[in-house]
Amino acid sequence: MKLKRLFLYASLALAIALISGIQVNAQKLELTPIIGYETGAKIPTSGGDLRISDGMVYGGALNVALGGGRYAELSYTHMGSNLYLEGLVREDICDLAVDYYSVGALQEMMPGAKATPYGLFSLGVVNYRPTSGSYSSENKMHVSLAGGIKIRASERIGIRLQARLLMPLYYGGAYFSVGTGGSGFSVGGGIHGVQGDFTGGLVIVLK
Repeated sequence: MKLKRLFLYASLALAIALISGIQVNAQKLELTPIIGYETGAKIPTSGGDLRISDGMVYGGALNVALGGGRYAELSYTHMGSNLYLEGLVREDICDLAVDYYSVGALQEMMPGAKATPYGLFSLGVVNYRPTSGSYSSENKMHVSLAGGIKIRASERIGIRLQARLLMPLYYGGAYFSVGTGGSGFSVGGGIHGVQGDFTGGLVIVLK
């Protein structure tokens, strides 16, 4: 939880700084509620493969224009899912919420055009939070890459379509706890639990 709180505090400080910069420099601010679909994930452990089911995802993004089609972005997405262990037999463990908190940089390819492709690089924290039973939550750092297109319907309204690759980072000797009484599974270092999401959103331009 310390990692999650640290990221949230850093994101809040960045948001305040960016919004203060907007007020001083009259930069553009975009707010985008999003909804879509997120794929499941596999996390190999010492006791078998932990699997996260796919499902609907929703959240939002706050973008601040920096000039030249470049934006700083804060985003949050939530997926309701379930966690199970796949070994010789399937063992259902718990319902699971998967929350991604991200800070990133977005670059439009054709700034000012009615429709422009863009690329996005982000990093942040993913929180795996059991919503049933007495289980421990886990926080992991993640990096993500995304691409999409923005379509501007007017000066104030647009549509954003995006595909994103989410890559949680595990370090050597990590421990993914999914049980009571100290039970759990050790996870080797590397990128595990990779997910992807496909989302659409309504871009609201604030000035």
